[in-house]
Amino acid sequence: MSSEVRGYGARPVIEANKSKYLPTSNKLKLGLFPKVEIKNHMEKYNVDLSECEPDDAAAYESYEDYLARDFKEGVRPIDQFPGSLICPCDGWLTAHFINILCTIPVNGHMYSVDKLLGGEGDAREFAEGLALIIRLDEADPHRFIHIDDGVVCDFRQLDGEKNTEDSMFFGPRSCTIMNTKRFHGVAQIEACGNAKGVEQLSDSGSPAFVRGEVKGRFLCSTAGIILLFKKGMMFPEDEFMANTRKGLETRVRMGEKLGMAISMM
Repeated sequence: MSSEVRGYGARPVIEANKSKYLPTSNKLKLGLFPKVEIKNHMEKYNVDLSECEPDDAAAYESYEDYLARDFKEGVRPIDQFPGSLICPCDGWLTAHFINILCTIPVNGHMYSVDKLLGGEGDAREFAEGLALIIRLDEADPHRFIHIDDGVVCDFRQLDGEKNTEDSMFFGPRSCTIMNTKRFHGVAQIEACGNAKGVEQLSDSGSPAFVRGEVKGRFLCSTAGIILLFKKGMMFPEDEFMANTRKGLETRVRMGEKLGMAISMM
């Protein structure tokens, strides 16, 4: 669209706004009148179903199914370069260095990696690494895929934390610690806007997963994904760092290249 604002690298950008960044005050859907909820959501956020399957709003039996709708085949192709980091979902991205104290600077606030991971003592592994934060737009399909081939080392389901200044990061969330083929130790946190949380769709009978495989879906409309990488494992596209420094979020799409494994550069 000609009216879109574009940042360094030519992708669409918007100004990062703390008030809309992973809030935890999202209103619960009662699920009593899903057709009405779907219609109202589509009108409010101008949702286009033409890229989705099914592409008819009447075909969705629940609000959650509509929210986590799938893409039609070929609409979100997976970047095929071997060393590429692929985007797990549609959304708005910011990129941040994790400092030596294991905190992330976002919109003038510092967020604790240890607290984000549930205080399990593995935050130090990510010191001086990188964090990619993807905020899903209300109109985006709320499902996500695996970023690489690998295995799950640990999985944590974390409750939301009340009365905290970091509440917009620390709502109900799922945390997966992974060992991946190209990026080695990675943490993926799926943060939610309310207690409905996240549904994991990967085969729970096996810890192994493959690049591009569906990982899960959000059961509420306010959500975001945080990816944590260890030092020296990955370098993001230049535009993400440049736009983040300017206080901008960059539009990204599921399956596209976000960065490169340093071992492949």
